Amino acid sequence: MAALLLLIPSCKFMESINPFGKKARAMESLQKQQEAFRVADSIKVAAQKVEDEKARQAELEREAAEEQVSLVASTSKHHIIVGSFVNRAYAASWSDHCRGMGYDANIIEWNDGRWNLVSAKSFATLRGAYDELPTFMASFDMQAWVLAGR
Repeated sequence: MAALLLLIPSCKFMESINPFGKKARAMESLQKQQEAFRVADSIKVAAQKVEDEKARQAELEREAAEEQVSLVASTSKHHIIVGSFVNRAYAASWSDHCRGMGYDANIIEWNDGRWNLVSAKSFATLRGAYDELPTFMASFDMQAWVLAGR
């Protein structure tokens, strides 16, 4: 009887050499790896969606700023201009600089969009614009002028 027990292998030994058990473990490992890939892809897709949403929000903010500029240009007829640029990026940079100086600067497209004028302040009356012009000329080294409304 003792010889018989020694000749019959244990269950763990049989499981370890069982080809079906190895395939099951390999299949389980493959499924775990595939799940990890799915999770990584989901994270990647979510990050791309976040980036797309940020880009969309930036575009909406840019459009809102342009609408604000056109609204200012349409409601106020007279402007004190402190810079005129062909390049919109230069106008935006100068406008930001003027805002940093405490002015309510806006960009106005002029001459069918060929020029981007930086308005430091806008006025409802031409008289108000000309009354404030000397102050701006002192601040901007004589580089300010009045754009009269049409």
